[in-house]
Amino acid sequence: MRRHPIASVTALLLSLVGCAGSPLKTLPASAHLPGTANVEAYPVEHLAVRSLIERFSDAANHADWKATEEMFTEDAVWEVQAPPPMGWTFTGREAIHQGMTANLGRVELRVQTVSPTVVHVQGPDRATARSTLDEVLRFKETGKDVRIVGTYSDQLVKQAGQWKFARRTFIPRFDEPVATVTGSARD
Repeated sequence: MRRHPIASVTALLLSLVGCAGSPLKTLPASAHLPGTANVEAYPVEHLAVRSLIERFSDAANHADWKATEEMFTEDAVWEVQAPPPMGWTFTGREAIHQGMTANLGRVELRVQTVSPTVVHVQGPDRATARSTLDEVLRFKETGKDVRIVGTYSDQLVKQAGQWKFARRTFIPRFDEPVATVTGSARD
C-alpha cells in the first residue's frame, strides 16, 4: 500500500497533540486503533473533524448562527450540563437555531477559543471528539464579563460528505467574573 506523504506528516503532527477518544458501544475493528494508528488510518477525517470544531467557535465568535446551525444534523442534541440557569438542552436543528438566536439579546460580546482537541475516528462516517473551551462573555444587561472554561464532548457523523455534530455536550469546569479595568495608565 502506497502512503501519501502529506497524510503521513498530518498523522504525525496530529499524534503529537494526542488523538485518542471515547469509544461508542459498537465499533468497527479499525476504531480500536490506538493514538497514532487511528490518525494514520483516517488522516483526512481527523482534519475535517478538527476543522468543524474550529469553524463552530469562529462562527460563534462572529454570531454567524446560520453557519453554526448548518454544522448540526437535523436531529442533533446540543446541551450544557450545568445547574439552572446555565444548563439547557436543545433537541433538533430548529430548537438549536431558536436557542442560539435567543441569546442575541443577552450577550454583547462572545470570544471563545477551543484547544486542545482530541479526535477518535470510529469509521469513515462516525467520530468522537473532546475539546477544551475557554470563553469570555459580556452580558448586555449588566455589562459584566464572565470567563467560562469547560469541556465539549462531541459525537459526529458524516452526511453527504460533510462532518456534522450529532451531539454536543458542554460541561463547565470553571467560571469567574472578569475584572473590569477602570481608567487608563495615562490618568
